[in-house]
Amino acid sequence: MLQLFKGRPFGCWLCALSCVFTPAGFSTEVEPNSLSLDRPNVLIILMDDFGIGQFAPMIEDLELGDIDPGLVKYAIAADTPYSPAAALEAARLAMPFMETLADAGILFNRAFSASSLCAPSRQGLLTGNNPIRWGAYRNIDINICGLPKGRSLVPLLQEQGYRTGFIGKWHVGSRDHSMRDEIKAAGGTKEDVVNSGYWGSVIERDHPLNHGFDYAFFYNLWECQYYNARNLWENREYTGVQPEYNTDLFTRKALEFIDKSVSAGDPFFVELALHAVHIPLDVDAPEQYRNQINTGDAAVDRFYSHVYAVDQSVKRIVDHLKASGEWENTVLLFTSDNGATCKIGKGDLSLIPGNATHRGHKGQYFLGGVRVPLLMVGPILNVSGVEIERMVSLMDVLPTALELAGAEVPANIDGKSLLPLLNDPEGPHHKSLYFAGIHAPAWGYTAQGVIGDAEARRDLFPVAWAVITDDHILRFVGALNPGLLYDSPTGQASYHELYDHVNDPPEAYNLFTTHPELAQRMMADYQVFAADLPPPHKWNERRWSELMPDSNPLRSTSWQNLPAPGFEDE
Repeated sequence: MLQLFKGRPFGCWLCALSCVFTPAGFSTEVEPNSLSLDRPNVLIILMDDFGIGQFAPMIEDLELGDIDPGLVKYAIAADTPYSPAAALEAARLAMPFMETLADAGILFNRAFSASSLCAPSRQGLLTGNNPIRWGAYRNIDINICGLPKGRSLVPLLQEQGYRTGFIGKWHVGSRDHSMRDEIKAAGGTKEDVVNSGYWGSVIERDHPLNHGFDYAFFYNLWECQYYNARNLWENREYTGVQPEYNTDLFTRKALEFIDKSVSAGDPFFVELALHAVHIPLDVDAPEQYRNQINTGDAAVDRFYSHVYAVDQSVKRIVDHLKASGEWENTVLLFTSDNGATCKIGKGDLSLIPGNATHRGHKGQYFLGGVRVPLLMVGPILNVSGVEIERMVSLMDVLPTALELAGAEVPANIDGKSLLPLLNDPEGPHHKSLYFAGIHAPAWGYTAQGVIGDAEARRDLFPVAWAVITDDHILRFVGALNPGLLYDSPTGQASYHELYDHVNDPPEAYNLFTTHPELAQRMMADYQVFAADLPPPHKWNERRWSELMPDSNPLRSTSWQNLPAPGFEDE
């Protein structure tokens, strides 16, 4: 489906000039290719827990029979059942403007997050590095390590004269616990703590303004109420109660920042990290969005009205840029932080088609946990209707922004600019992507199989590592303890599995024993990558050691004798 590039030749690659100032920790070597552009505006729109099956441009030909059968069975038998057929139809209709953008841009059909959980994934996006390189295997690790000092790529855009803004979910730093402690010491109540803004606060070390952003309207937490949010901050000031529907609020703040940048004559870089479609999904979207999704199924209409609200927010931004004459010099990247949860209950309402053909969900290293939509569009790219099948990553988003801006892309990061793939869609990109962490049912529909409370017991579930190439995934899953799953009440030994994710996206046919050479090659690849990975900042060391090869000098030689994990607060 690749169309010929229109207009002027795209991809006039220039050798990089001599090195300029580079933030601490980056290599002074640079990638040799730099695209000569006139500092285009760059806008990243990031949804939360949004699956590829819920992204209309990717499911035009999807049928109910193609969807993860475990999810379909769950939908029908759930305490709040809904119509799978109605949900699929709503997903196809909920993003009409995004479909228009997909027709005008580049759709990356094999995009992956940096983690199956949101905080490490967002850290990976901002740094262009695999978060497990910094010991960030879980959300709880991010609470300790935040953003590694000097590793955010955003300051490199400031060096190019960009005005940089962050709006929405930050979640890559520690909350300011001193606020809570001071209130409690003074005799304050839990309500006083909430009303102080503590639940969206961030310590100064991890503040967006100290990692390359000129402006920030944000919350530093896993969630934000859709209405009457009480955890939002503007720069370093708490904003109090915000009654406005948060998708509209964040969009409005992004537009205000864009207008100020344009008025100042500066190019802008904006990351708009929306709350949708994270929990709590227990309220309707405003009427103007709710009225557009009308299947007659209340659950379906509620969920996909929130998706439609995002679609219309993107349209509002693009229309605004067109009206101001800025769209012609803007590149927009749209994606999600990890796979969908595909779950009903406890405020969640994440519906079919979920992660489309892939099994699993957020918090797991099945493909459903790490596949994400990724769309790039902008008139300046001179590209329309392109679908690229090479494996790409959210770690590539900031390097792409840097190359668009004419900034040097550091050589010692995992991310790579996506721009060379526009010239050569079959060209080299990532040889492999690596993942390691918890592999638990707590964040999705597989929680129904847990004996007891899946969320409270999540740290008792196995660990997993995975290596993904353009066409295969090799996964190791650690031992399952007894008494956790109804289907395996006596537990289960650790195992490896290998799948052809191109021809077998549901991961139904394990190739581990039938393709031993490929399995061993991918296993050796992971062992080399993991040989110097650091231990987690907070996550249980026993779980981490199980994921590490013997060659890792930091791995405990008696890891099986380390204390068993217990519940750990996210």
